[in-house]
Amino acid sequence: MVEQEPNGSAAGGARPLVLLAAHGERGGAGNDERLRAFVDRVQAQLPNAEVASARLSVEGETEFILAKANHRRVVGLPILFSDGYFHSERLVPAFAAHPDASLAPPLVFWPGFAPFLMDNLTLRLISLSADPRVLLVAHGSARSERSAAAARRVAQQLQARYGRVEPVFLEEAPYAADRMRTVEPPYACVGLFFGAGLHGRDDFASLLTIASRPPMTAFTVGDLPGLATLVADEARRGLAA
Repeated sequence: MVEQEPNGSAAGGARPLVLLAAHGERGGAGNDERLRAFVDRVQAQLPNAEVASARLSVEGETEFILAKANHRRVVGLPILFSDGYFHSERLVPAFAAHPDASLAPPLVFWPGFAPFLMDNLTLRLISLSADPRVLLVAHGSARSERSAAAARRVAQQLQARYGRVEPVFLEEAPYAADRMRTVEPPYACVGLFFGAGLHGRDDFASLLTIASRPPMTAFTVGDLPGLATLVADEARRGLAA
C-alpha cells in the first residue's frame, strides 16, 4: 500500500518537485521520522520547489508519486550509498518512464559528498591532537559488489585528508564487527547510513558496544545536520540544468 504522496501533487501544482528517494526504515523506530524531518529541512531551503520523499522499501511508492506529479518538473535525488538494486532496478526504470523527470546519481557519488564528510569529521576531531584511523562502515552485500565498491571509492577520497581509512562492512568481509574488536586507538567510526532504523541505529550502535576501545568520534551520515544543505544545493543544480 502506498502511504504518502507529495502535498498538492494531485492538483498538478506549478512548482517543480524535488523527490528524495531513500530506502525506508526497518528495525529501530521503524517510523521514517528521520526522513520526514529531513524533507522539512530541505524544503525550508527550497521555497520555489516542493520537496517530498519516496521510500524504496514501499512497493510502488515512487511510481505513484511520479504519476501524481503529472507534467511537473521532477528532480530525483537518491539518498543512497550505492548504485545497487534499489537504484538500478527500482529508481532508474521509474524515472525513465517519465519524460519530465530527471534522476541524479546516488548521494555517495556526488562530487560534494566526500568533502562534506571530511569537513564533518575534521570538526569533530579538531580539538584532539591525534591522527586517527578511520573505519568507514558500509552495508556491503554477498550478492553484489556495488555497495563495497562505492564505500571503497569514498575511502580513497577521504584519504586525501586522513591517511588511514578502512572500509568495513556489515554483510561481507572485511566485517565491521571483526574489525571493531581488534582496532587500536585512536580511531574514528563513520557509518554510510542515512536512516535511524536497522542499520543506521541498531547495527551501528551494536558495533560501538563490541569495540575493543571506544572511538574518538562516531556518527552516521544521517546524523549530520548539514546534510540538508548538501541535498538542497544538489537540488538547485538539478533544477537549473
